Amino acid sequence: MLNSAANKATTAHLKRHNETLLLRAIYATSAISRVDLSRETSLSRPSVSEITHNLIQRGLVLKVGSAPQANKVSKVGKKPTLLAFNGDAFQIIAIGVDDLFVVGALLDLRMQVIDQTALPINGALSTDLLQLVFAIIETLRDQATRPLLGIAVGTPGIIDSESGTVFLASNLGWKDLPLAQIISERFQTPVYVGNDSDIIAIGESRFGLAKHVKDVVVVKIGVGIGVGIISDGHSLRGHTFAAGDIGHTPFPGLDEICLCGRRGCLETVVSWWSLKRHLQNFIVNFPDSHLAQTIGQRPITPELLADPLFSKDSDTIALIDPVVTYLGYALLIIVHLLNPAMIILSGSMVKLGDPFFEQVCDLVRARAFPYMTREFQILANMQDERSILLGAGALLLEKELGL
Repeated sequence: MLNSAANKATTAHLKRHNETLLLRAIYATSAISRVDLSRETSLSRPSVSEITHNLIQRGLVLKVGSAPQANKVSKVGKKPTLLAFNGDAFQIIAIGVDDLFVVGALLDLRMQVIDQTALPINGALSTDLLQLVFAIIETLRDQATRPLLGIAVGTPGIIDSESGTVFLASNLGWKDLPLAQIISERFQTPVYVGNDSDIIAIGESRFGLAKHVKDVVVVKIGVGIGVGIISDGHSLRGHTFAAGDIGHTPFPGLDEICLCGRRGCLETVVSWWSLKRHLQNFIVNFPDSHLAQTIGQRPITPELLADPLFSKDSDTIALIDPVVTYLGYALLIIVHLLNPAMIILSGSMVKLGDPFFEQVCDLVRARAFPYMTREFQILANMQDERSILLGAGALLLEKELGL
């Protein structure tokens, strides 16, 4: 009986594995014949025929015509049928919890955006924030024109991506929250949840700035600071799903209390909540300063600091210098520890502008061991909203279809 059960499990696993091989090969091309699929995957032609028949029955693959004959003189034999992935078979709801907004998109299986929406967070935490996520999903679900493959969510925090549980997201008021389960029960569809930095890294490596780059690190600096790691083409999450949580690493010279309750965390300097707090204190203490007058009564955003920083306002530089220094040293640790080919800076703090980004790059290049930075790039991602949505979609494709 044990051998029988093992054989059944092995057979089912092999069938799934072969189906994934074929589906990936079809997804990677605009159209391909069964003969070429057999050649690419080393699967027998009967196996290819059986599996592709099942994929056609499920609507994931379409017949799209015939391949031209290799020998145009001879008309003997049947022309091979071309197969193509059906990007309209299902649709995906992708959600990103950002610094200021909950953003969402309805995507097809080729990651083309069908509809997109957003709601401002306005300081919402815990249950109130969860209600915003529900509202975005409901809006996009009502716009869907195909069956839903599922929902994927990217959010800050330490997250078990297998169960979809948010162990800790201090800035959001979430702790031990079974987010995937809650959303799945409410909307009756598969749900996957991942750390936002991890998901942005997936999105960038598959569809964005790091396409075809096997070793890339995304550092998202927003309300907090998080790191997403792609090493040799694989996402690294760590033993307790906290790989890259450098924001709560104590750094020498820092002693302020972090939102996590500990002292001296990197986030007490390198984060938007910290910089905004320091700026607010400065404005209260120096209301007649040029910086305070420039900001006036407007809501404080990173973009407001970009112009004074570009103009080399001394007070703005004094506020930003510690951020540059500590972020630069954090990136140096990443460079020497992981040796990536590329680091992508993402998040709202990137909107401080080119002077901020260039100072950080200069520090890293000046202090890094030269051998570590050969053919190495640091890039700024000004569209992290798009990356998190595409990354969430890619996570769902991987979990549901093996793509």
